[in-house]
Amino acid sequence: MSMQILKQDIKNKEIRNLYLFYGQEEFLKKYYLNAIEKIIINEQFREMNKVVLEGKVSLSRLADVCETVPLFSERKLVLAKNTGLFKTGSKEAASGKDSDMDFFKKIPTFTCLVFYEEEIDKRLKIVNAVKNNGLIVEFEYQNSTELVKWVIKVFNTYNKKISEELAAQLVNYCEPAMTDILNEINKIILYMGDRKVANANDLEQVCTKSIKSKIFDLTDAISEKNSTRALKLLNDMVLLKEPIPKIIFMIARQFRLILEMKLMLNDKVNIKTVASKLKIHPFIAGKIANQAKRLSTDTLKKALERTYELDGDIKTGKINDRIAVELLIAEFCK
Repeated sequence: MSMQILKQDIKNKEIRNLYLFYGQEEFLKKYYLNAIEKIIINEQFREMNKVVLEGKVSLSRLADVCETVPLFSERKLVLAKNTGLFKTGSKEAASGKDSDMDFFKKIPTFTCLVFYEEEIDKRLKIVNAVKNNGLIVEFEYQNSTELVKWVIKVFNTYNKKISEELAAQLVNYCEPAMTDILNEINKIILYMGDRKVANANDLEQVCTKSIKSKIFDLTDAISEKNSTRALKLLNDMVLLKEPIPKIIFMIARQFRLILEMKLMLNDKVNIKTVASKLKIHPFIAGKIANQAKRLSTDTLKKALERTYELDGDIKTGKINDRIAVELLIAEFCK
């Protein structure tokens, strides 16, 4: 809801005097911050009317900055980045004094104060003070369906085309951060040259697969009982210095996802509904469904149990971590 309100603020050019942006999706945080900046700051007087404060800062310091009038402009922007004010342990969070919280009621109308944070503790009084006097917006990673739509739009801005299926494949290759996906898009665009339509080879030639994508390929190889391919994929990840505990954790997560798919398919749930419930694109849901069809429910449950067991054995020093994953692969590729 708060994201929709922010979009409406920007559309109507009615920018509040207080915002708190937080969350993992840096691309969107920067995008909406830039949108606010363009509305309230005259480019000619940017340096005079934009103040950036990074790191720890007190509310009294913020008050001083906010109360300074803008020059040759109706409004000014104060950007406070990673202040720590909204985390447990900060001085202001600890005190929660009403006199401190009154600051948020007194921000001048000529000032737009934007807090730009990674994490916040929603239980804190200071967070409620911002909520009561401004707008708090969480920037989460977008789901795969939204990312696929965005990828297609980005290609369009370059006068290029990519199919929905290939866009879904690209999203599956990457971590969910939009900046990472954009980097891969730029590589593809350069590789395409004058060609207008992207193809599967473009992705294969230039894209760097994330560990998430490699784990998908590894469990795919296990479902096909292709131990040679699975062991090669494991070796590739080890050579790239991916931590074995992380690999085991992500294998378990993928097996859990396949099991969820299997159970819903057994209940005759259609693939589009499954994709929606699992928050994945239908194209990727189809690929996971293929893995689910090759593995029985009992096998998937045993695979999950085995990953947890091996993880415990690694932590207690009963087995070498690399050998543990190789045993897992060998056991379920029989």
